Amino acid sequence: MLTVMPSNSHQSTSSHTLPLVGAAIFALVLPLFLILFSTSYITNSEWLYDYGWWRNDIANRTGLPTEQLNRGADQIKEYFNNDAEFLDLLVEYNGNDVSLYKEREILHMVDVKALMQSVFSITRWSGVFLLLLLATGLLVLKEKTFPLLLRSLKWSAIGTGVFLVIFGGTAAIDFGWLFTQFHFLSFANDLWLLDPYNDYLIIMFPQQFFFEATLFIGLLTIVDFGLIYGAARLARKRLS
Repeated sequence: MLTVMPSNSHQSTSSHTLPLVGAAIFALVLPLFLILFSTSYITNSEWLYDYGWWRNDIANRTGLPTEQLNRGADQIKEYFNNDAEFLDLLVEYNGNDVSLYKEREILHMVDVKALMQSVFSITRWSGVFLLLLLATGLLVLKEKTFPLLLRSLKWSAIGTGVFLVIFGGTAAIDFGWLFTQFHFLSFANDLWLLDPYNDYLIIMFPQQFFFEATLFIGLLTIVDFGLIYGAARLARKRLS
């Protein structure tokens, strides 16, 4: 005997499945957004460069005073955010402005700029996507959105935490290997292979600088997760 299922059975299943799919997508996209957001913020932060100059004794290593190093950092940050193809980093020497980077360093910075602008773009669009996803949930599910959001945040935080522990452990054991693999994956050429004794780009930004910047990115990502989770819990309590 054929049994005819009620027509609302399929609708009921869909109404339960779609929110779970949305929550899963949110949980997957959120870590990408937060990590790239942290990268964008830290890359454009003055304090990172001030700390890096002090921590790695860059003024003595380059022979440039801190104000000239800061001037160079400002030009790099501006370069990442403008339409210029090449970076002509100028510092003052004996009362004259001189170009600090040589051709190979300038060409490598073209690749770095392309990478950073991709980071900025993905950060913006993933953030817009998350806001649209959250807005859709609030419109359709109303107050039921927040319990689902908290579950999504919980699993997203667990997955991100596992990734950060593995990544951080690998970095602590052999950051040099990790740093090299990153360059192999991110760049299609070997322009990043610079002379640590003669090329100012790598003298200003030694491997230790990037190691500690990576730690800051991980720490900020964890803080952001905590803030978002706290905000979601507060919103749930106020709307309950």
